Amino acid sequence: SLGAYARFLNSAKPNQDQLFDWCLLPAEDARCAHLPLTLGEDGWQVKMGVPPNWPMILVSWYGANAYALWAHGQDWRNYRSAASAHFLPTEAQWEYAARGQETLQFPWGDEDATPDLLNVCWDASTYDSKGNVTAHVATPLEELPLVGVNVLMGVSPFGLRGMAGNVWQWCRDTYHTNFYMCTEASLKDAWNAEEEEGALKSERGGSWVGPAALARSSYRRGRHPEAKGRCLGFRCCAPAHFVDALFRFPLL
Repeated sequence: SLGAYARFLNSAKPNQDQLFDWCLLPAEDARCAHLPLTLGEDGWQVKMGVPPNWPMILVSWYGANAYALWAHGQDWRNYRSAASAHFLPTEAQWEYAARGQETLQFPWGDEDATPDLLNVCWDASTYDSKGNVTAHVATPLEELPLVGVNVLMGVSPFGLRGMAGNVWQWCRDTYHTNFYMCTEASLKDAWNAEEEEGALKSERGGSWVGPAALARSSYRRGRHPEAKGRCLGFRCCAPAHFVDALFRFPLL
């Protein structure tokens, strides 16, 4: 959430280069008006009028990985490496978490998506010729059609919220259109670990700027790891033994 990411920044105290790697934009970028966090006398905080339980947006893959490492008590300084990204879900982990063992269209099943189940763009008239939503470019930050991470939408068979719609979610993998056709994809805990220059990172889940079809559990696409979007966030994951230890000995 926005509130959690502000706590991360206040704890990690990144330098300016790291901040621009993660969650800041050049001053000439029009999206600066939608940056959700601000630096004040008391440190980083969510901008006034913006719900702190919104998902973090305008965050790169690097910023997602840095937060995930920090949140699990790990050294976040190697945030550029996918080898260290144990706390971002692989594509396979994400898809299983979204729909379970069944090959369902959406986390709730094969029933059609409705506004009660899914936060996506339901007004096709807002799309331009490339299928992008243009209506919200001038919308004030606090009026963006986002919902909190704790809202009961996009709920998976495991009770996970936000597994469809609202914001795209970064995954650990390098994106390749044909990865799931290769033999490596059939291995246990398979993920695409290639880190060649210019490679894309995978994102899943759809968002408020696209149609319901992009929020299907099987839909996949990639984006450059330095990319930041108003429709792009992330979620963390952890091995079961790590979560069990966390509950036994919670981090203070």
